[in-house]
Amino acid sequence: MKKFVKILLTCILTLITVIPSFAAKGAENWPNKPVIITVPWAVGGLADQANRALSQYGKKYLGQPIVPENKIGAGGVVALTEYLREKPNSNKLIYGGEGNFAIGPLFNPVPFKWEQFSPVINIYKSNFVMVANPKTNIKSLNDLKEYGKNNKVIFAVAGLNSSEYLMISALLSEMGLNYEGVSFNGANEAMNATLAGDTVIGITHASLAKEFVKAERLNPVVVFDEKPLKDEVYNLESVGDYGYDTFLVNRCILLMPAGTDPQVIDKMYKAVLQIFEEPGFKETAANLGLTLDPLSPAECDAHIKESTEKAKRFYNMIKK
Repeated sequence: MKKFVKILLTCILTLITVIPSFAAKGAENWPNKPVIITVPWAVGGLADQANRALSQYGKKYLGQPIVPENKIGAGGVVALTEYLREKPNSNKLIYGGEGNFAIGPLFNPVPFKWEQFSPVINIYKSNFVMVANPKTNIKSLNDLKEYGKNNKVIFAVAGLNSSEYLMISALLSEMGLNYEGVSFNGANEAMNATLAGDTVIGITHASLAKEFVKAERLNPVVVFDEKPLKDEVYNLESVGDYGYDTFLVNRCILLMPAGTDPQVIDKMYKAVLQIFEEPGFKETAANLGLTLDPLSPAECDAHIKESTEKAKRFYNMIKK
């Protein structure tokens, strides 16, 4: 009996020693096949273009190619739900943001939670701007308020469970205006609706609207931020300048399954940081108007939790 116990203890001690070494080796060898990164939103959008630029450097920094792919549907819900099948340390990654985890669930139940994912790094942040069809002569929030005294404000957004919808609805609610949102498949389609005059105003990424503003095909109205937006094209007041705080920072976070080895996450995090320093990637980001914003996993987690609390407050404003 004593001999059996001694053998059992020896086996247990061996396992305790060997298992961590296997885990470390597994993390060291990751990835051992191509890395697939899924954009769960429309083709041609900022996330899609940034992802394709990122994929050019996979072999250099990970030893394996990065393969970009798109899976669209329900503002990201389809792809993120499907991603739940992935195991920790998967070679497949996916993007997500406050729209998926903090905002979407307020409007419709979703089968996933933030805690089921491990944040790796944030890629970029972007400002949203309100734009108007020039025929409306709306160039400021004061103009919009005057227009709204006698008209319903019809606006275009990329999804009725998006951060754009929540921000603009909360703002128009605080302004006491009658409004209605019209949903389109992606930011480009929403902007085109305002260009065509199908909607009075729209809300989109400042970078996407820039060329149309420059050509005076869209009037910039306000930026959804606490401070003004001033560059070679925009000279915009913020909603904060008008005394409103109805804005959320839009971020694009790279995710892996919950339970992924921290060493694997750190390897991917450092690889993305190195790619950010590539001159070719920097040039692409500048052309897209991206503000690179490499938040750490802990900072990504804090952003989603802060956005969740703010989104709940905006949602309650809309429901009043």
